[in-house]
Amino acid sequence: MEPTRRRGHWSRALLWASLGLTATQGWAQGAAALPAAQPKHTVHLSARAQQRVPHDWLAMTVAVRHQAPDAAQVQAHLRRTLEQALAHVRPLQQPGQLEVASGGVQVQPRYGRDGQITGWEGRAEVLLQGRDLERVATVASALPGMSIAALQLSLSRDATLLAEAALRAQAIEAFRQQAQDVARAFGYAGYELGEVHIGVANAGGDVPRPVMRTLSMASAESAPSLPVEPGHAWLEVTVSGSVHLTPAR
Repeated sequence: MEPTRRRGHWSRALLWASLGLTATQGWAQGAAALPAAQPKHTVHLSARAQQRVPHDWLAMTVAVRHQAPDAAQVQAHLRRTLEQALAHVRPLQQPGQLEVASGGVQVQPRYGRDGQITGWEGRAEVLLQGRDLERVATVASALPGMSIAALQLSLSRDATLLAEAALRAQAIEAFRQQAQDVARAFGYAGYELGEVHIGVANAGGDVPRPVMRTLSMASAESAPSLPVEPGHAWLEVTVSGSVHLTPAR
């Protein structure tokens, strides 16, 4: 009985080995039948578009300062002045052209050489801003009891978005043309777009920053309307990424 069982064991082992060999050969033949993957030739490109855009948004800070022996007196003066200024400018408001908002208010003690409080001083602000540069400057100069403390020129949101949209279209078109030219130069029919990044900055590489000018305080009655000459901001859109060159079919 022992030799018979051994012969049966070896027969089953040979059968499994034969089946495994057949399956392996079949898989290898199937893999060989698949077409070989064509290598991708990738090129990294970058294109940009720039534009010099004039500032079209003016923000002016108008402030009042007052000193008195008592803090309540300072607060009362600041409140009256703010009420008069806001009453003067509210009827003149126009969204986008001339807008008004309350600014900071601060009241603090004044100290003498001996460290004792000798009085109180305070400051209150009103912010005027808009696209009508001349109107903003004129109204800011005429607020009763207040004077111009600072002005800030920048790009409005609308102007920024409009310029960015135009520059983005230009940069994308330049990227596409560059990719097509490179593909033809290497003897390829065209390209497939890979990963692409779009960035917005100024010509120096930073987000456009507004220009701040600090002015000395002067009485509104004696100060004429300030002339405002807008500057410019350089906007830049960069399109960078990769393309896969495609051969002719």
